[in-house]
Amino acid sequence: MQRKMAAAVACITALSSIFTVTAWAEEPEKAVQVVGLSEEGQSEEQGEPGIKKVYTINHSYGDGQKVSNVVVEYNAEIDPESLSTDSYEVADRTIVAVHTNSECAETEENAAGNFVVLDLEIQSPLLDDKYASDGRMQGMTVIDSAVVIQKGDISAADGTVIAGSDEEYRTSGGDDGIMGNDAIKTPDLDRFEDNHYYNDPETHTVLHYNLYKPEGYAESGESYPLVLFIPDASAVGTDWEVPLQQGNGGTVWASEEWQAEHPCFVVTMIYEDKYINDYWEYYEDYMFGTMRLLYDLADKYPVDKDRIYTTGQSMGCMASMVMMEKDPDLFAAAYIMAGQWDEEQVKDIKDQNILLLVSEDDPAVRKLDKNVAKWTEEGGIVAEASFEGISDDETRKEAIDALLSEEANIYYLKIASGTGSFDGEGNAMNGSHRMTFRIGYDLPSVKEWLFEQTK
Repeated sequence: MQRKMAAAVACITALSSIFTVTAWAEEPEKAVQVVGLSEEGQSEEQGEPGIKKVYTINHSYGDGQKVSNVVVEYNAEIDPESLSTDSYEVADRTIVAVHTNSECAETEENAAGNFVVLDLEIQSPLLDDKYASDGRMQGMTVIDSAVVIQKGDISAADGTVIAGSDEEYRTSGGDDGIMGNDAIKTPDLDRFEDNHYYNDPETHTVLHYNLYKPEGYAESGESYPLVLFIPDASAVGTDWEVPLQQGNGGTVWASEEWQAEHPCFVVTMIYEDKYINDYWEYYEDYMFGTMRLLYDLADKYPVDKDRIYTTGQSMGCMASMVMMEKDPDLFAAAYIMAGQWDEEQVKDIKDQNILLLVSEDDPAVRKLDKNVAKWTEEGGIVAEASFEGISDDETRKEAIDALLSEEANIYYLKIASGTGSFDGEGNAMNGSHRMTFRIGYDLPSVKEWLFEQTK
């Protein structure tokens, strides 16, 4: 035992520039080592349990993509009993849960492994941005990295204590090369195949889009619905990620939860120009090219041609209306929000299956009211209702289910004025054009209604 102690003292002296403290438990048979971390954020001695790498996991929500988890990788298995939400700090964020895992992935239960997964608070998308503290996008700039501190002592599975400190560790930079940064995890985006192009044979216009294919579609022998998502004009550009980051109108249909019950193809459009405006003008090559793209995909893949759906917000709402008017046989139904069109130009879509969502605080509601009135005048069967946007999920569901229980083919759903957002104390505030997008794809009954429609 004396020889062991002498060797340990020599080891302490040799490693004093790396490790801050070495202590021994009172019982000589069980030594507990306390390990500090080097400035690089990891132990420099092979085998010592320090931080190896920091990752973020990012998801898309109604108010855009944000960091949902910070994952700290150690080079030793971590004892989950030594962890609490107070063991770490993440700059400008609130940690709500902490678990261990065997991989860099979210988990609801502890699993033996070297990864510590920090769950971060995600606030309601209807919380006004000036009160939010959940890492929201700044304009169209995505925040996908994080700064973390291991401020409390934690233990490796072998009993070694890894000392807390005030040292900040940032999401690993990666090489930022052609393969991207592997420390920035984006599972919602990764489900899509990016950079698909369609060369319209009639106009030779090249359309850019993302595509999600349901798992096992090629071997199943089944046909699948297809959902087209067209974003609003803020997503215009060449970046394939933006339509998937600025909200969840495209990603929600490809989520594991939705695909488990409703496997489908998902197409999200990437338009380089704002091709449709509030003066009832649009680029015909984009409009008709998009329709021909859908027919091409339906021929190329096992798509159920009786269950092709369109959805979108603002620009996407307007484009959907025009496409439904130009080709009444293309879509089985549309779920569209916060847009409008000249009522005389789209009066003939009165017999199609449409669900519209708009905030009463959005100026677009005045024109959309005229659309609905014209469809009613032309013989469309319209049902209308409103609900408080900031109400709880169950209250919203009751109002929407009551509307959808009515016999109609056009459902007009409004977010009641003064209830489209709330402040830091929970007080109701007005909604807006964009606030409608934030809630629109988090209404389960609406999504279920869409997928129940067939031609």
